[in-house]
Amino acid sequence: MTARPSRAIVVMLLLLLLAWDSAFTEGASHPGFVARITRRGLEYAHQYAVTTLRKELSAIQLPDFSGHFKAGWVGRVSYDFHSLQVHHFKLQNSDLSLVPELGIRASLSNSYMSMSGKWKVKKAFITLQGSFDLQMDDISISVSLRLGRDSSGQPTASVASCSNSIGRVSIDISGSLSWILNLFHERIENNIKKTLENQICVMVQKSVDSNLPPYLQTLPVTSMIDSVAGIDYRLVGAPQVTSEAVDVPFKGEFFSPGLRSPPPFDAPAMPLPRQHSRMVYFAISEYVFNTASWVYHRAGRMTVVIRNEQLKSLTELAARDSAKRWQKPSCLTSKSTPLTMPLSCFSSNVLLTVLKMPLDSPLQLNSNLLQGLIPQLIRLYPNMEVEIEATPESEPFLTFTPGNVTLVPVMDVQAFVLLPNSSDRKPLFQLRAKTNISITVRMKDLRLVGSVTAGSRLKLELKHSNIGNINVGLMETIFNYYTLKFIYPALNAKLEEGFPLPLPRDTFLNSVELQIHKNFLLLGANIH
Repeated sequence: MTARPSRAIVVMLLLLLLAWDSAFTEGASHPGFVARITRRGLEYAHQYAVTTLRKELSAIQLPDFSGHFKAGWVGRVSYDFHSLQVHHFKLQNSDLSLVPELGIRASLSNSYMSMSGKWKVKKAFITLQGSFDLQMDDISISVSLRLGRDSSGQPTASVASCSNSIGRVSIDISGSLSWILNLFHERIENNIKKTLENQICVMVQKSVDSNLPPYLQTLPVTSMIDSVAGIDYRLVGAPQVTSEAVDVPFKGEFFSPGLRSPPPFDAPAMPLPRQHSRMVYFAISEYVFNTASWVYHRAGRMTVVIRNEQLKSLTELAARDSAKRWQKPSCLTSKSTPLTMPLSCFSSNVLLTVLKMPLDSPLQLNSNLLQGLIPQLIRLYPNMEVEIEATPESEPFLTFTPGNVTLVPVMDVQAFVLLPNSSDRKPLFQLRAKTNISITVRMKDLRLVGSVTAGSRLKLELKHSNIGNINVGLMETIFNYYTLKFIYPALNAKLEEGFPLPLPRDTFLNSVELQIHKNFLLLGANIH
């Protein structure tokens, strides 16, 4: 007996699989990512699968039954039952229960099936045939699955145990000389019952082997984000089963494909709140995001270099961005100077005013542009290009507190003058830049994406200067403007790409809710 598996049935089997005991643990003391399947989630998969199973059982193909019996003086008679069709299958009792510290118990009991088909009896050169109706009562099936993994860390599945029983089989045979078969109906019924009982677990084994492993292959073990980083979603421990939910721990760690080594910090504990209104929950540790920061910083991808060609777009912005923003009442108070005005008041006119340049001036990153801030620069290096390079002093780490995600990067900012007819750079000065950034996280197309906004003004501190005094206060205004107009939009474009959740194929989420707790983000959703 075979049946074409539906997505819902496979999803239910997958949930069963994830909840079954596994025998491997590795990695950090705490996972970076935990998937919680609640009772509601299991019940959804259970009910969906049962409903779909009822619909699909009408399409199953049952095996032919054959045997023989002795009919008195007639002697040995061979019979064959074929062309079996299921007319009705009633799933009376189906159960999917959580067993703390053990796993999930899945069973069908007291089910009923009715079918019909044709029979044929053959004795020597005599052949008789007709039709029959068959009923099976009190059908019970119990299945458990074993979770493992292959050499690549991909999850695997196999049947750990299977048992079944059929309480009663009754057959009603009609047709020419059917009374002969009815004389031996008990023997035929017992033969059919024994054959089906032997076949059910074989069919379950075949269905699991042919359908579940390919489906599990769609559950990502690693997922490449770009050429620099990927994310590791291997399971790192046995699923924890309670009376309310199943928690499945994943590694949840970014890595560099070319230089794979563990980060020099561990994941914090994630005490998940007792919430079960959604079918599934995903607890994503700040550790996940901070391993991403560690990987990108180590790869040198957090260095920002500002060159002359990048300021060409500032000239276009200056033409579009008139004084309207600066002319707002909130930006025209007596205290609204470039050093104290809110970031929302920043405009290209503010920048040009700070630089003591006409509002229609083209912007070029050279010593002439900075003469308003560093008068001596134009005397030392007249009309020479300047290059500014900003690098984090260390990998910036995200901090999760209830309701907030913040980042406090500390940047090392160096300015160089590009000597003409040479590839050399002459160091001018070195600053330390510090700011507070607020981060918003949301779901988009099954990916976790984010965006940043300024939590405070960028603060500069002079570390060293090779050219004398620098007006650090006015320099802050320039850097705040550039960060607001260019750095944040570029960072938001990268964060908009996001990273995927470890979901198997054809699994979709709705009714998504996000909560920010200490050390982790909790995402709740329903499955559809």
